[in-house]
Amino acid sequence: MLARFVGRYEWTGDMRTFYRWYAELDAAGGWRGLANEIGNYNALFLYLLTLTTWLPGPLILKIKAVWVVFDLILVYYTYRIVALRWPGWRIPMLAAVVVALLPTVVVNASFYGQTDSMWAAFALGGVYHLLRNQPWWGVSLCTVALAFKPQGIFIFPLLLLLVLAGRIPWRTLLAAPVVYITLALPAILIGRDPVELLTLYDPRRQASHVPNLTSNAPSIYVYLPVGTRLDTVKLLGAIFTAALILGICYVLVARRIALTPRRVVTAAATFTILMPYTLPGMHERYFYLADVMTVVLAFYRPRLWYVPLLVQVSSLLSYAPFLFGRSERLIDPMILGTLMLGALVVTTYSLLRDAAIAPVAKLDRERSDPEPQSRLPDPPPSRALPKPRSETTPSDVRASSSPS
Repeated sequence: MLARFVGRYEWTGDMRTFYRWYAELDAAGGWRGLANEIGNYNALFLYLLTLTTWLPGPLILKIKAVWVVFDLILVYYTYRIVALRWPGWRIPMLAAVVVALLPTVVVNASFYGQTDSMWAAFALGGVYHLLRNQPWWGVSLCTVALAFKPQGIFIFPLLLLLVLAGRIPWRTLLAAPVVYITLALPAILIGRDPVELLTLYDPRRQASHVPNLTSNAPSIYVYLPVGTRLDTVKLLGAIFTAALILGICYVLVARRIALTPRRVVTAAATFTILMPYTLPGMHERYFYLADVMTVVLAFYRPRLWYVPLLVQVSSLLSYAPFLFGRSERLIDPMILGTLMLGALVVTTYSLLRDAAIAPVAKLDRERSDPEPQSRLPDPPPSRALPKPRSETTPSDVRASSSPS
């Protein structure tokens, strides 16, 4: 909280935009303004902005305080995901503290005044429930992430992989349109045009806000400083991204690899780096979920401890041109793009290497989630670090505990 308190009065261009939207909502009568087309964010964000009109205090503090609340949700789900892997509270608490003090997480809501913890917190919550074999909750929370910001789509390739692999049933995807439309209903009932609202994420409408191939994002487009035929390059970039995602899913499904919790976390980290890295029109802060997901990955795969460092350095330094002026480039964008590429190569290699060396398994052995925390006893007290949880299935655990 002290780290976030420092940036409470910092003013950015994005805060100026939120001030304008707040003024439009307030002039329209607060919640009645939800019937108007205000800004380019979805209705769920406008609900929160409307909430700030009812709170006392300076507007800049009200807005940033609401944004920071989602940092707590992000930290909570980090703890819960790591607790599935490590028993006790020490290592999960360490992971939670690392995420709470991660520079981009601190800067984003309090200094930058942006909202990326909103969608990232629910995307992380979706991963947690998927690991707990609760697909309805997992799909629903991933959809809440998408309802906040279109960047929530970064976690959806994981859902595709799990469905194609038979890890979760197809019918659970029905939760996505139901949740998305339900969250839009209050604004529609107040008077917002449903067609306009439900097509807010139309690429043609969103592309106008980021006309360039990259907006300071350390992506593949730092190597393509072109200013012509941008529409063609953007379309090719989207097709290339889709091909990479489908290719990774194909390899894992064709090998019928057992999607253990460690591999699910690796896939989530890979996709959250891959999509903002290869999609055109990305902002620097769109690697926010990758910043957090790679920290979780390091606790599931300790040998990859350097991956979150690569991602964090690349992501954080790319904030500088926006926060400190367009001329303030602390480091060459190509170097930042190379660091992020290195992280992507490592996570992708780790994921596909598992597919290359893992034996072909039957589908009924591909469900190897650990038991819920409440059903596994803690190990006896010891000064040594606890061993990670076994990734055997609950049925295997019961079988091994029966007398021979």
